[in-house]
Amino acid sequence: MMKNIVFSLALLGALTETGPAFAESKSLPDCAVTSAKSHGVELTLYRALMIHELGETPLGAPCSFYEAAAANLATSLNSQHGDRWAAVSLFIHGRVLLDDPAVERVRTIYESK
Repeated sequence: MMKNIVFSLALLGALTETGPAFAESKSLPDCAVTSAKSHGVELTLYRALMIHELGETPLGAPCSFYEAAAANLATSLNSQHGDRWAAVSLFIHGRVLLDDPAVERVRTIYESK
């Protein structure tokens, strides 16, 4: 019984130490959140795109990947004059595609969060 209490307290302590950036992003590592913010990218859009690219818990990529992705998304958003869905298409394909199923998947993730 005592062992379970100690384990529960340790687990609770670990969960509270995740930091506000992780809690804010709901699944991105701190370096990804920092990258998105430093490039002025909307965190919800960035998170949806990372889930599309890396899976439901996009935690496994190196920080350099998140940095490059945030920079690329910021550039795409700028070139598309803030049109988030055209920018997502440009990010994914290197060009804007109309009625793109990949963009629709990102949009579904974005709107569900």
